[in-house]
Amino acid sequence: MFKDIDFIKEKLKLPNITQIGVVVKNIDKTKSFYKKYLNFGEFVDLEFPFTEIYYYGNLVESKWKMSFYSLGPIEFELIQPIYGHTIYNDFLKKKGEGLHHIGFDVKEIEEKLYISEKMGIKILQSQKCKEAYSAYLDTEKEGGLIIELIQRERRRA
Repeated sequence: MFKDIDFIKEKLKLPNITQIGVVVKNIDKTKSFYKKYLNFGEFVDLEFPFTEIYYYGNLVESKWKMSFYSLGPIEFELIQPIYGHTIYNDFLKKKGEGLHHIGFDVKEIEEKLYISEKMGIKILQSQKCKEAYSAYLDTEKEGGLIIELIQRERRRA
């Protein structure tokens, strides 16, 4: 299929990592932990903006909470699934809480998704809203974690 994350990064012409995503069971409890023990400041909570969500190619109704913290050039994201089919629920059931993905802010996401599929990399989940379009690539088996491609006007934190 493909060699490793560096191979994907080269083929897709990805920039440096811009996001680290962590899936959690309770976002408020987790934010409190990071604030108390790791001296994180305030997180930016995002109202759920997605109007079109695809889970393994199927249009679904689902919802999750998101909260962001800036680590300089990297956005730290916490995700708590609320309802519906999502790869976040799958992750919690299979592995529990933890590091879920690394994200890359890209331009021309459709082109990068086309290249990914030509490489044999499936799209696990994608979501669109007025401000952004993102998609998760099935890279966990070969690369150790999922890659998210994000096309948006600006970072959240």
